[in-house]
Amino acid sequence: MSALRSQFSQSLKELRVQFCQTSPASSGLRDFVAKNYTSIKTANPELPILIREASGTEARIFARFDKGVEQKMSFENKPTDEIEKALAQLVKSA
Repeated sequence: MSALRSQFSQSLKELRVQFCQTSPASSGLRDFVAKNYTSIKTANPELPILIREASGTEARIFARFDKGVEQKMSFENKPTDEIEKALAQLVKSA
C-alpha cells in the first residue's frame, strides 16, 4: 500500500473510478475505495479523483495522463489486494 500512500507522478492528471453499488463483481473495488480513498487523496490533494456509482456498471478505473493519454483497467471480480497492485502499476506507468 505504500506506493498508493505516496504522491503520484505529476503526469497523472485524473483518476476516474466506476463501479456498481450492488453488484458482487464490484465488491472488491467498492471495498478498495472505502478503505483507501482518504489516504490517496491526502497524499495527492490536487489530483481529481472522481467516483461514479451506477447500477450495472463494470468495475474499472481510468487514469488520464499528460496530453490526454488515457489508460483503463477492469476490476470485475478482483480482490482488494489485486486492485491495489494493479493501480500502483498503472500510476507508475505515467
